Order: sequence, then C-alpha cells, then structure tokens
Amino acid sequence: MRTRFRQTLTMGIGVARTCVRLIAAISVFVVTAQLDASPGKIVVANDEWTLSDSGFTPPNDPGRFATNVARWFTGGPPGSFLAYSDNYGLTGAQLAAAMTGAGNLWTVSTAVPFDLATLALYDGVFVGGYPADASVLTAYVEGGGNVYLFGGAGWLGSLPDSDGSVEAAAWNPFLNEFGLGLSVYNGIWQDVPISNTHPIFEGVDSLNQGVGQSILDLEPADPANQVLVIQGTDGLYAIYEIPEPAALSLLALGGLALVRRRRN
Repeated sequence: MRTRFRQTLTMGIGVARTCVRLIAAISVFVVTAQLDASPGKIVVANDEWTLSDSGFTPPNDPGRFATNVARWFTGGPPGSFLAYSDNYGLTGAQLAAAMTGAGNLWTVSTAVPFDLATLALYDGVFVGGYPADASVLTAYVEGGGNVYLFGGAGWLGSLPDSDGSVEAAAWNPFLNEFGLGLSVYNGIWQDVPISNTHPIFEGVDSLNQGVGQSILDLEPADPANQVLVIQGTDGLYAIYEIPEPAALSLLALGGLALVRRRRN
C-alpha cells in the first residue's frame, strides 16, 4: 500500500511540474506575441477633397499620397482597407483605382458592422464625413489597428455642419486620446504645396483642398503625435504612431493578469 501511495504521489508531483512548465511556456508565448504586435497608426487630413475625384487634378498627387499611407500602415506590403463612409472624399473611382492598382484590397461600405471584430479583418480603416463610433476607433488603434480620418466635410452623414463643431464633436473623443484634435473650418481653398519628408508624403508635391478643418496638436511635447503640414497657424495633416504595443498579456501561475498600456 505504501509503495503504491509513493508511486501515486510521485506521479502527481510529476504532473504538477509539467503543468508549471507548460504555464511558464504559455506565458512567454503570450507576452512575446503581444510585444511583437505592430503599433497602431493614425493619419489625419484636414479636408475631404484631398482624396476625392476632384483632388486628382494636376499638380496634385492624391493617389501617391493614399498609397503611401497604405504602405505606412502595413509597413510596406499591400494590405486590405475599409473605407467606412458614403462621402465623396473616400468613394471616388480614382482613389479606388489608385489603391487597387498598388495591389491593395479596397472596400467601400457602411453596411458592415462597425465593431472590433469587423475592423480586425482590415489593415486599416478610412473614415470621415460619416458617423463612426469613436470608442471602437480608439480600441482598434490601441490594439494595433490603423486609421485615416478626414475633417472639413461640412456634413456628418445627413447632419450639416456650418463651422466644424459637429465634426469636431464626433471625432475629438477619438483623436484626443492620441494628443490630436479638430478645430474649426479654416477657409483654405487651394492646392497646398507639400515639402514634408515623412514617408506618407514621399513623391507628393501638392494636395488639393476646399475649405478644410484645422488640426490641433494637444500635446506638443509628445513626439508620437505630430502636425506635419501647417499653413499659417492651421494644421493640415497630422499623424500619430503608438511607440509600443497597446497591451501586454501576462499569464502567471494561479491566474491570468491583463495589464493595459496607458499613454503617458
């Protein structure tokens, strides 16, 4: 009886040790997977004309700009992108041709559910001129997703906006989380020369706009959020790049602890 008891005890200890090793291995795997996640990125444009069919007139380079943004989002290779809007700033044939011509999958739809499960199917989502849940956008970027957002549309779906306050109220709960914001309409109606050297402007000399909406840098000391193109005092194009993964999952013996990264 004692011998059988010792054998059973020995087997139990062996199983326990194996479980501990397995949990430790899973912990390393989970943490490593989270650390290897690509950081989320944001591009903010101050106007919808930039990528509209009207914007594809010389000397402007909206097609190059759009495909640059796509490459910046993916890190280089073609990707899959959702344009969640019915606004002409994202629904034009020339934008679609530029994106698909660069090898990207380009889906324009407001019929799909706007939730994390849907957005996770895409390398990036383009929004503007149509309502979208700011909390979903925030969680998407924090989880590694990429967002292109434009202001200055004059409308948000069927809701008119005379001064930019409606669009600012819709998008700022998202943008403010990343040190950026939209202000009032800026009255700038022209082809805007581009001289910034950021990768999204590679080969881009000019972009068109027709009365945009000024972009604010709410945390100038934070290098993650930057207004790249300014005319006078009006911010026209801005970016945010999360320097680290949005979250870390830590699995320890006795339970699972989730630590969410918060911006400084």
